Amino acid sequence: MMIKKDHIKQILEDHTSLGFKLLFLFVIVHLFSSTAGHPWLKMLVLSFALFLIVLFVKKVQQSLLWYIFLALLLFDLICNFFGSANHHFLLIYVTILILQFLKNGRLEQHKTNIGFLLVIVLLFSSIQKLISPQFVTGDFYYYMLNTGKFFKPFLYFSQEMRDIIASNNSKILALENTDPNALKSIHLTDILPNIHIISLVLSWFTIAIELLIALLLFLKPKHILTHLLYIMLILSIFFTRLETGFLALLAIGGFWIAERRKVQVIYMSLAILFMAFMIAKIGFY
Repeated sequence: MMIKKDHIKQILEDHTSLGFKLLFLFVIVHLFSSTAGHPWLKMLVLSFALFLIVLFVKKVQQSLLWYIFLALLLFDLICNFFGSANHHFLLIYVTILILQFLKNGRLEQHKTNIGFLLVIVLLFSSIQKLISPQFVTGDFYYYMLNTGKFFKPFLYFSQEMRDIIASNNSKILALENTDPNALKSIHLTDILPNIHIISLVLSWFTIAIELLIALLLFLKPKHILTHLLYIMLILSIFFTRLETGFLALLAIGGFWIAERRKVQVIYMSLAILFMAFMIAKIGFY
């Protein structure tokens, strides 16, 4: 099948339609990969929604479809409130913004609202880190690095690091099986020299970059520097920890507020890549 360059260009030019399609795909993938269960109920409801689309709807900009999605997302949230991922809440807010846009048709207002939502996410993320003693002292990164929960792709290049991590996890497992009243403790072996300093620097760098990007998204949401830093943040999270569901939604949010075509293509490609990871059940979705 021949895909014409003009046809691709035409698709990319319809920014609003493409944004809806990306979010539509993400909601479908998210609902089927969420941990709340009830797959058969979701399958029946979504099948009904998809039949409506195929038979009666030419575009996914239909309020009924997004009301169905919102109902399913809220149902998932009620069934598994404490186990729901952060991006599940974010997706509910985005869906509400989509319904608002479908009602009033104000595209620029919708983009602004999406931008504000991203600002709030990053701002509260950095505030939560600032008020966490374990994070500001570097203990969080120290633990995650020494137990192999961060930067997994890079661990494959060092057998020594993998052996140390396996030993540390064995120590933790043995400690979990002891009597808590015994007040026993363990010492983790460092996978890198000066890892305490590295962890402390990473902690404050994370806080600083999240605050900076939140500020830029608030003041200069269309500036190329803002999007370059935002894309770097998304990629850094990807290589640190495969939060594929959260990353896909961040990329879709970036797609909505981006003005430059090349930047939109980058966001679109990242969102599709992360959704492919979710479908393959790779990472944390």
